Amino acid sequence: MQPETPLAEQAVTPVAPAAPEAVAVYASPGVTTNRKIGTGIFLLLLAAFTIFVAAEQGASVVVSTIIGVLFIGGFIAYLRIVAPPPFCITLAPDGLHREEQGMERIEIAWENVVKVKEDRFPNGLPISLAVFKRVGAKGLHRAFIVYRDDLPGFEDFLADLKRRVPPTTRWNIDIVHE
Repeated sequence: MQPETPLAEQAVTPVAPAAPEAVAVYASPGVTTNRKIGTGIFLLLLAAFTIFVAAEQGASVVVSTIIGVLFIGGFIAYLRIVAPPPFCITLAPDGLHREEQGMERIEIAWENVVKVKEDRFPNGLPISLAVFKRVGAKGLHRAFIVYRDDLPGFEDFLADLKRRVPPTTRWNIDIVHE
């Protein structure tokens, strides 16, 4: 048995299964390094701009620095809240599993996957996928959503999931932004 590696260190490239019964793992890195660097540069420019405007208006540089730090600190806190965490989706013979850093593992047996909702742009490009599971006798609960930008190999994941869901599972395709 191999030791478990943190989700952020797992491979980002999807594993193409040889057969529908094979295990396929699709991993998301969360926020990419390029986006982190770009955001850092933007925040430095924002800080410089804030200090420049305050100094140009004649305000004390100390006051403008405090205001800039509060503003930028709030923006950083907001970015930490909305940033997608690394996650891993496994399509196994027994069902669908999603592991997300800092969250409880979601396991859904194939017979409990009741509905899949796929959102597409008018040009046919898929942008998101929601998986719904059975809760109780007649209940329906959205288990999770996956967005195209968050998962490298999203279209491969989509095609693999289509092959694996039971024939009784409803697969809805909605066109958005018409």
